[in-house]
Formats: sequence, C-alpha cells, structure tokens
Amino acid sequence: MGITIKDIAKECGVSVATVSMALSDKPSRVSESTKKKVREIAKKHNYRPNNAAVSLANKRSRLIGIVFNDLRNTHIASLFMAINGVLEKNGYSLVCHIIKSGKNIDIDLIRDVTAENIGALIWAKSIEINDRKDAEFLKNVMESLGIPIITMDEYEFDCLGVDVLFDYEKGGYMATRHLIECGHRRIGCVAGKQSFYVTMKRLNGYKKALEASGIPYDPDLVYFGDYTMESGYEAFSHILGQKVTAIFSMNDEMAFGIYRAARLYGISIPEDISIVGFDNVPFADVMQTPLTTIGVPVEEMGKKVGEKVVELIEKKGESEKREKILYSPKLLVRGSTKTIP
Repeated sequence: MGITIKDIAKECGVSVATVSMALSDKPSRVSESTKKKVREIAKKHNYRPNNAAVSLANKRSRLIGIVFNDLRNTHIASLFMAINGVLEKNGYSLVCHIIKSGKNIDIDLIRDVTAENIGALIWAKSIEINDRKDAEFLKNVMESLGIPIITMDEYEFDCLGVDVLFDYEKGGYMATRHLIECGHRRIGCVAGKQSFYVTMKRLNGYKKALEASGIPYDPDLVYFGDYTMESGYEAFSHILGQKVTAIFSMNDEMAFGIYRAARLYGISIPEDISIVGFDNVPFADVMQTPLTTIGVPVEEMGKKVGEKVVELIEKKGESEKREKILYSPKLLVRGSTKTIP
C-alpha cells in the first residue's frame, strides 16, 4: 500500500491540512520551511495526491473523462497527447474509455465514466449510424449529467460545452480536386468505415469534386476499409483492377498501406499512380516519396479541446451558451502526385 497524506503529516509532525496546503501551489499560511520539509518527504516517498479525493474535498473535480473508438490510429493518439498535455499542465488527469466501433452506446458505460467524479466529459467518439438512431436518447443522457460535454463531431447537444469540429467534406473535395487538376479523370477512393459519418463527409467531398468537373461518380472505384494500414494494403489490388490513375485515401495510414502494396506490385508513385492522403500524420513527409495529403491541425485542435475543458470547469456558470469551433483543411502538395497529359 502506498504512502498517504496522513503518513506524511505524521512524519513531518504537522496536521493533514498543513500537508495539503504545503503541497498545493496556492498561497497559504504555511511557512516556506514547512513547505520545503513536506515536499522533501513527499518526494522521498514518491507521493502523488489522490485526484479523486482532492476532487471531493474541493468540490471541483480534477478528473476529466474521455471516450474514443480506438487509440491505435496515429492521428487519434496525437490528439490524445495534445489534450492530455494541456490538462496535465493545469492539474487535471484524463480517465480514458474505449467504445468499440459498431457497438451501440451503452448507458452503463456513460454511468461508469461519470461515476468517477469527473468534472467534464470529452466525447471524442466518431458518430456512427447506430448513434444517429439513438441520437435523442444520447442527447438526453448527456444533458442530464450536469457537466460540460466537449465533442469533436456534430452530435448537436444543447448542454454547456463546445464542439471542436473539422471540415471533412471540404478536405475530401480539395484532395479530389487536386487530382483532377493534375489531369486525372479515373480516380479511386480508399474510404474508411462505411458506418462513420466522417467517412460519408469525405466521400461527399469526393463526389462533389467529380461532379463539379463533369466526371460521373462510379461506386466501383470506392473501396471501404477501416482506416488501418492493412486495409489500405488490401484495397490496392481492387482499386488497381479498376484501371485508375490516381487514388484519394481517406487517411494517411491507409495511404501507407497503398505504398506498401504498390512496392510489391512494382508500381511507382507517382510515375504510375498518384496518391493523396488525409491527416498529415508524422512520417507523411519523410517517406521516400513524400505523401501529398490534407492537413488536419490535430495538435492545435487537441490543445483547444484541453483549453476549453479547463475554461468550462473553472468558469462554470458564467456562460450557458454552447460554442462551435470549425477548423479548415489545408492541401499539402508533395511528391506523391504528378500532372499527367
């Protein structure tokens, strides 16, 4: 069993309250010599405050819940680290839960998250078709929690909180438009999970770019994967069989899978086929042929989520208006695309 604040108080010969004040960064009546002694003993025993207990004592939670579909994706991991960096700096800790894709939202999971005395909930789960079916149920549950709810998709909650959004449809349009401007007319699309609304938004952008250039949409040129490198690898033979000259990949990880498959097929990028990715994850620009991609400011968005969480908790009651923040895509042209006659 680890050392407690009572153990430190006993060793220092002071009260528990004095130890608590000495370990806090806030001004107090505790002398500097006592603070120094308490902190040295706490450091010696590798003592860490119990955030849940501190939350109860202060009536302000230092725990923040966060829910994802998956953490294995590089883009999502970067988002998590950016959010955590801001919250940790401000004295908050994340409690992470995963809801696997394709599963209905479980009221018991939401209860489990909120039972941990969290001060806010970051609902970073992508909207799926099942979520839309249960939209009113989810909205009622979230609004009954009485804490700020931060989302990264268009759930349309009315409770206190903020929606930090990205224009995925515009990104899909820009990626496809770039390939059209390079002279490509037969453009394949390696899509993500069909159940995700962010996939449909990217696909809508792809369709609109084709339509704007008078190119008919062909569903045979679209392969639905799952945003993993392996699904990009598996998609390549199908897309190649459709005699495309270019591919829009809905994320960089699937694009990396396409790179791997192309190498095995002896196909050169961009000489034989052009590729555009999405996200601008690390390594996209250090490949042997750097990947043209749609930039998503994931670190900036993650920091904004963290900052808004702190602001909503520490200024709770000052504003009841829900805020929306929309980030725009940026086309980053690199070596994986080329103009054809």
